[in-house]
Amino acid sequence: MRKRVLVVCVLAALTPLRGAAQSVERLSMDGAVSATQTFGRGAGDRPDIIIDFTATTRIGRGWVAYVRPWFRQASTAPHDVARTIYQAAVQHERAGRVSTRLDLGYILTPIGIGMMDMRPDTNPVTQTHLSYVIPMPAAESGAPGTMPVASSYPLGAVLTASAKRWDARGGLTAAPPNRMYLLGAATPNPRLRPFAVVGGGLTPRTGLRIGAAYGMGEYATAAELTDPASGGRDLHIAAVEGEFAFAYTKITAEMTRSLMELRQGGQARATQWFVQGVQTLAPRWFLGLRREAANAPPSAIFGARPTLRVAEASLGYRLSNELIVKNAFIARKTYYSLRTDRQYAVSLVWAKRFR
Repeated sequence: MRKRVLVVCVLAALTPLRGAAQSVERLSMDGAVSATQTFGRGAGDRPDIIIDFTATTRIGRGWVAYVRPWFRQASTAPHDVARTIYQAAVQHERAGRVSTRLDLGYILTPIGIGMMDMRPDTNPVTQTHLSYVIPMPAAESGAPGTMPVASSYPLGAVLTASAKRWDARGGLTAAPPNRMYLLGAATPNPRLRPFAVVGGGLTPRTGLRIGAAYGMGEYATAAELTDPASGGRDLHIAAVEGEFAFAYTKITAEMTRSLMELRQGGQARATQWFVQGVQTLAPRWFLGLRREAANAPPSAIFGARPTLRVAEASLGYRLSNELIVKNAFIARKTYYSLRTDRQYAVSLVWAKRFR
């Protein structure tokens, strides 16, 4: 029922008022397509293909509606195809000395600055943030799988206010930020429950921002546990982030810390961090670097502290305004392996904005 209501709302937003034809200026679409082939130990035998588009329409008086369908064909057997909608929401913006923005609908999770790198054309390297998409070993038996912070697009409402030197946000989502929620996902989504998030940042000078966020609520309801009588499990998650852009360089960093309640008392701790940089070498050449790590709670099977470690260096070349080719060297170790896989990847990215 919820999905039907969402579809009706989006279609209503896209429907012209008074039966008049929607002007071209009110509609826009942009997107990216990527094909990435990886070589080396643990690499897929086919290119990993991603299609990521966003359609936006202006409704009027500061309101817009947007929808973002997403498609992927996996590079490894059985070469599964995933189709989903990442975002489908309405947004209202008001400019002023203190500007505001309100997002309502299926939106990106308000915690995790790495969410800004999820599209192939905005990602400075070839891989997504693996700590956002690879589940950790469960914090306790009978509990659902989690990430330190998930690449999630839950139902929610977030209000953001910003001025010249500061910004703040607060809102509610219907799923926790450490579990994946995707509209139309092939696997069951987390049960809906309110999760509160607040955050903000300071911009002491142009190009520099330092921010933080905090969220609390249930990460697992009693119905999602094999022992429902023990009640739900709470989550407290905190994040600090920073961006610094100067000359032809941009540096981004993040660190998150999650505390998950356990059945027998106490809390399981998970941490994650990354640092990445982009350096423009020449008008067509750029260098992307990323170092990423995550530490899962202790596991009887995978050791006292299962870890994820990823490092990537990517050299990109702009063939044209719409085409980018990237060559990358990758070292990656997941929670479930003892060795580090070293790989080479080549990625072709096509991106275009249609007005």
